[in-house]
Amino acid sequence: MSDRTVAELEQLLTGTGPSAPGPDLDLIRRRGRGRRRLRRAGAAGGVIAGAALVTVLAVAVTGGAERAADPVAPPKAPASSRAGLSELAQRALAEIPGAEQVSPSMVSIPAPGRRSMPGSDAEVHGEAVQLPEQAYAGVTMFERKDVPAWLYDGTEALEKAEGDEQTGYPVGTTDLTGIGVDLGPRYLGCVTTEGAGELPAGETCYPAMVTRQGDGWSYEWGMGTERFLEPGAPMEVFTTDAVVDGNAGTLAIAGLDGTGVARAVFVGTDGTQVEGTVLAGTLVPGESMFFGEVPGPLARVIAYDAAGTVIEDHPLRECKDPVDCEVR
Repeated sequence: MSDRTVAELEQLLTGTGPSAPGPDLDLIRRRGRGRRRLRRAGAAGGVIAGAALVTVLAVAVTGGAERAADPVAPPKAPASSRAGLSELAQRALAEIPGAEQVSPSMVSIPAPGRRSMPGSDAEVHGEAVQLPEQAYAGVTMFERKDVPAWLYDGTEALEKAEGDEQTGYPVGTTDLTGIGVDLGPRYLGCVTTEGAGELPAGETCYPAMVTRQGDGWSYEWGMGTERFLEPGAPMEVFTTDAVVDGNAGTLAIAGLDGTGVARAVFVGTDGTQVEGTVLAGTLVPGESMFFGEVPGPLARVIAYDAAGTVIEDHPLRECKDPVDCEVR
């Protein structure tokens, strides 16, 4: 979670404050379509600037005394499998039907209903490509009445401890609890969404992570930038957490101008090399997208042409905070 204060984030977007040079509208537009969109706080009316934060920030909306009944507890998982889980995740694993441990620190639970703060509807151009990872949402992104009281209250308490009622606190987190609501597979699609801003010249859509929402698509997060779509632009790499062979890993999506990429290799910091999936001109017209996942952190991505010549060997640059680390 970013250590910027709400006031600082508001100054960033408005261009106010003692050292602000004025708003960077291009940055705002790009980050506004980035990984985690801002949620409005319903009746509370609170909106906090900074749409590209790793966790959604909003002033909590309370209310709704109706609660879901606590489910009948299935047999408990062996203690050895629960060693790395939070107490809340251990209880979810033991008591919620269909819950399963998907990594040493995370439990997946079935969706209890529709999200109370759904993602934006997205129009997918062409075919979306399924990625090798599931999508997860936080418990508090669902209706209070649809979630066991102990789970909703426990999650909300941890989120409130990260902020306060005046300045806001994260909503819909999975990292604080180690519990993720399973949204189904992640997909990479070329999309348009309402209010996303202007596309680069000549482009009809931009790449984004989407999930199925009934018969349509729900926008989860974008790349945060489309600079790699510009003629002659260098590669850009976008990363998110993944589970690889039951352990923490990295799912990386990369983009490069043109359709010359025939092969891509993703290299982990431990030296592991993984062949990526290349979408040259088939996802974003006229552009190359490629993705792969490695155990642990990612170190570099290497793109080759059909002759085996390196087009670009792209080491991940250093970064210092969640926003800065979105594009590597």
